[in-house]
Amino acid sequence: MYIIGIDGGGTKTIGILATATGQHLARVQSGPANYHVVGEAKTQTVLGSIVEELYEKADIPPTSAARLCLGMAGLGRSADREVIGKICDELGICQNRILTHDAHIALVGGTEKQEGVIVISGTGAIVYGINTNGREARASGWGYLLGDEGSGYDIAIQGLRAVARAVDGRGDRTELTDRILNKLELNEPGELIRWVHAASRDTIAQLAKVVFDTAMTADGVAECIVDEAADELVCAAISVIEQLEFTEPFDIVLSGGNLIYQTMFADKLRHRFSREQPEASVQLPKHEPAYGAMLLARASL
Repeated sequence: MYIIGIDGGGTKTIGILATATGQHLARVQSGPANYHVVGEAKTQTVLGSIVEELYEKADIPPTSAARLCLGMAGLGRSADREVIGKICDELGICQNRILTHDAHIALVGGTEKQEGVIVISGTGAIVYGINTNGREARASGWGYLLGDEGSGYDIAIQGLRAVARAVDGRGDRTELTDRILNKLELNEPGELIRWVHAASRDTIAQLAKVVFDTAMTADGVAECIVDEAADELVCAAISVIEQLEFTEPFDIVLSGGNLIYQTMFADKLRHRFSREQPEASVQLPKHEPAYGAMLLARASL
């Protein structure tokens, strides 16, 4: 029996194949597999090719039995599990499978445990946790229209709004105005209206880096945006922690591009957690989410 862990993302899909004892045999990467992004047919094609390539790269027969765990955004909802379950059935993955959401595999990969809390700030944001009794809780993750406070998209939108307020005289002047216009190669702030309506959420979220960079120059407006984003993520984490009622020290994993690559932002969360949850160990992920999916598959053998 082999084990397969797959992280089916909206931009890329990563698969890992290992022996039942955890010895890695193959790792492959392909395009997006989230059917909300690419459609069901493309999702089936990507997942099928990932499994096929894993067997081929590991040089084992494609008929070999394997326990598979797939993590993907939305699989915490029964409707999405039904869609992906049908796709797995059509691929011949009818048994020996675990379907779970992306925050779950990210937490397990990040801690090497099936307990703790993960704070994710990428394009979107979510906080998810499991306690030692297996009880789960989550906060945020409501999407860009209803929430996702502390996400890259939210930080970028707050930056764009700060520019609009500054231009109108409704807010303080900020270096964000020139920095964002230069980044987008626009001539004047009014052009932001057309740009923002044409841009995708991912493209808008990339402006978060401009806000982080501007905050590093002691720009008060940018600093306030980043501080409020950190407060929102910690607020969501505290909600999850209180729901789970941890009785022993636990891990908090800081994940997503904004926390992994923006040291200043991660440090703000660490500082806040040191006050709010001094018993927690705050860390960056030990492994990628696909590794967490592989660990979950192995634990279920």
